[in-house]
Amino acid sequence: MKRKIFKLLGIGILISMVTTTFFISGCIPWKNNKVVQKPLIIKAEDFSVFLFESSEEIYRANVKSPAMWAGLREQADRDASYATHYRWLYDTYSKWDDHRRAQLNEIMANYLPQPMSEKLIQKGKQTAGLDEIIQFIKDDRSFSKNRSTLVDFYSWYGANYALPHYNQVLPLMKQKADAATARVDKDFDIVLFMEKETGIKLKEKPDVLELLINMRLIGASGFSREKDSLYTIRWNSSQEKIWAMAFSELNHQFFRTFTGGWSFKYLAGKLKKDEKLMNKYKEDVPYTWDGWIEVNLTEGFARYLNVRAGIAQDVGEGVYIFDHEYAQALVNGFDVQKTSLEDFTVKFLKEKYNI
Repeated sequence: MKRKIFKLLGIGILISMVTTTFFISGCIPWKNNKVVQKPLIIKAEDFSVFLFESSEEIYRANVKSPAMWAGLREQADRDASYATHYRWLYDTYSKWDDHRRAQLNEIMANYLPQPMSEKLIQKGKQTAGLDEIIQFIKDDRSFSKNRSTLVDFYSWYGANYALPHYNQVLPLMKQKADAATARVDKDFDIVLFMEKETGIKLKEKPDVLELLINMRLIGASGFSREKDSLYTIRWNSSQEKIWAMAFSELNHQFFRTFTGGWSFKYLAGKLKKDEKLMNKYKEDVPYTWDGWIEVNLTEGFARYLNVRAGIAQDVGEGVYIFDHEYAQALVNGFDVQKTSLEDFTVKFLKEKYNI
């Protein structure tokens, strides 16, 4: 009997020790400690992106495309927040001597801002500060060409121009991101909302989508981080447009539950007989035909979701060729309780293109 008591006490002490160890280490054996990240993030552009993109924009405004950037002056006159950035592009370059201008020309002849930032993002340095970015340039083989020029220029440019200006415009970019986020409820779950509106339950949740608000009016960049996607959003993008982009990107995973099937591909192939459709497709390269049909649908459905979520009062203007008409048809007649999204979409295409 005593042996049994001692045995039970020993087991109890062992369990207690194991439990204590888990709590001390911050681990709980019955709890999954994996951090669940939101599928959609709308935020201000990170400095790791701004550093390279801003130098490229200075180059375009003053050297490569001055006429195009001069055309933005009217918008700067109407928008005091944008004017802060617009004037900076010119004031900054005017203060540089020939040596620094030559360095910028050398860098822009050999590098593009998008892959420079993407290297940082993919290596887990998206939120890096200036010192860490400079050290990365010194160490990473992607920057082996003109490395000394890169280190010298971005150390100087970052400390004296890019970082002070980034800190000045960061509150403006945050305000824009917050305003877009405020268009929906605080606890808005974009994936649950889209599953409800499409009637499609995804087996795997979408990867993270980050929309990065910046101060540019011309040019946009996309980045990858493992399976996640990041896109820069131009300063003049409306809140409706920001959400339309978010919905459009995430829509692909829902639509591919049926657009990837042979029956839909067969239908898409029949659409090639429409001359107007084919001519517009040739303008919108580099899509494949199936991809181009899909992007019309995802863009149209994104605008429909804008209306359903109360973000926009109407579907707005189209981007491609039949996305506007598809969005309007959805608003006028789609009821997920009565028909599937696939059946509605097939019927729309057959009726529109007389198939």
